[in-house]
Amino acid sequence: MRILVTGGSGLVGRYVVEELKLTHHVEILDLKRPDRSLLPYHPVDLLDEGETREHVRGFGVVVHLAGIPHPLNDSPEKVFRTNTQSTYNLLEACAANGVRRFVFISSESVLGFAFSTTRMWPEFLPMDERHALRPQDPYGLSKVACEQVCNGFTRRTGMQTICLRPPWVWVPEPKEVEFYKQLRAEYPKWYKNLWAYIHVFDVAKAVRQCVESPDLPAHDSFFICASETWVDVESKALVAQYFPETRRIADSFTGKASLISCEKAKRAFGFSPLYSWRDIIP
Repeated sequence: MRILVTGGSGLVGRYVVEELKLTHHVEILDLKRPDRSLLPYHPVDLLDEGETREHVRGFGVVVHLAGIPHPLNDSPEKVFRTNTQSTYNLLEACAANGVRRFVFISSESVLGFAFSTTRMWPEFLPMDERHALRPQDPYGLSKVACEQVCNGFTRRTGMQTICLRPPWVWVPEPKEVEFYKQLRAEYPKWYKNLWAYIHVFDVAKAVRQCVESPDLPAHDSFFICASETWVDVESKALVAQYFPETRRIADSFTGKASLISCEKAKRAFGFSPLYSWRDIIP
């Protein structure tokens, strides 16, 4: 299978590329040149519609990771415009070139918690794809908009569009590992992130499963995350302290369970997280 990975030079993208290239022909489209990869590389700005259309030609699947990864270092206008316009241009290019499957890396930020400026709490726990999407920030809003654009292209062209919603992706890079240690020591500061995470190996596996699965719907969105939080505190205790407004809590929500459920992804394409923060922090 010929697969184009946008953002394949990035911190998460390169792990996705390494997973996919084991069994598929993979090429990278990114403004940044890959550090070590010898795979074919296309230095394209996705905001350039013509260049994007030219370099998508000949691929059966496109995996889209490129974009601004959070709203903290750029203006709100740039974050929203870059993420939405580049995704739209890429989908137009895919439609014009007969790409049959598009895997979009969305985010748990569609829920709205991570970068909220007003008080928010889960409507129910664990949260799943039925939960309301209430982002206030340009990043979360851009991800919701991009998921809707994907849905629109599926309705218009029949192209299959699958949206994956990972939370904070943890990677085994030395600099990042030191930061994760600090996070765990200061976990009360990070309640807006719901203490949710996913190991990058599990992200790569989920992408491969979506690329290869024969039974996925024409369009859908799926949360993917670790089955537990990264905190050494029972999840119900965390909720009682930081989200006391949440009353609807499933009986199955026990131990250090993640506040986000991946059951839908498990049913759809067999996703099951295999890795933990313990595989990253010694």
